[in-house]
Amino acid sequence: MILDLKMNKPMMDILPKKWKEELNTDKLHNVMFRNLQHFKNYVSKVTQKENMKCGVSYSEALDDLLKEKSQYSAQEYESIRNLVRQNLLKRGLITSDVYERYKYNYEGQVIDVSELATGNPECVLTPAYEYKNHFYELYISISYPWRVSDETVRNNAIKLLATIEELERQHIFIKVTLVFGDHHANYKDDLLVTIPLFSYKDFKSIETMSAVVNERQLRKYMFALLEDVYGNELSSSYGIALDMTTVINIGNDLNEIDLFTSIVDQVVTPGTR
Repeated sequence: MILDLKMNKPMMDILPKKWKEELNTDKLHNVMFRNLQHFKNYVSKVTQKENMKCGVSYSEALDDLLKEKSQYSAQEYESIRNLVRQNLLKRGLITSDVYERYKYNYEGQVIDVSELATGNPECVLTPAYEYKNHFYELYISISYPWRVSDETVRNNAIKLLATIEELERQHIFIKVTLVFGDHHANYKDDLLVTIPLFSYKDFKSIETMSAVVNERQLRKYMFALLEDVYGNELSSSYGIALDMTTVINIGNDLNEIDLFTSIVDQVVTPGTR
């Protein structure tokens, strides 16, 4: 086995408590990657038995991951992103005004040269509104059944990334952790894999997110991990996908309005936005 992590560590207390009810904690293999780079280092050392899963070789998929090559064309992403924005606009959850309003003050972000020339001490532009930042930890599950198509995963992933983008425009900063739950991966034990992807204030580029949050994450890298960890003891079905609570599963139909409103309702006190 190439994986060099201890898998007998208990689940961290910061994880949702409900997971302990959904996973067999007495027979749990817990794989906790430190960050995305740690995960990249590991998957670059393993291979996959069915090399052409998702219509691409493991080596080519790995090269895309290491280079953080976007898996969605600009046209594909913009088409779904615009649909997400329109749906949120129709519900009044966001506004079409993308420009920040400013007022003059003594200090701020931009100097108005014409006002400075007149000797006006209030010659600096500063935002007219003071926003309160909010924070939310989002768990994205990459555990779904074989019958879910790659196209479904791609569409859901793009909607999810676009929704995260709109939430952060509203000063709701998202911490992103990928989660893989598998029941009886080796006929007897449960497996939990966690991969921290972004912290709250990290810039969430579409390139990085789409390079990781896509159909390859399960059917290339997680399958390779299962084959490495369990070897000949691996279940013929690779276990049973666990759809745990308090996570967004990109194998399920994703409703961006429900996701957006759910997160806003949890973190924003009425009247503070």
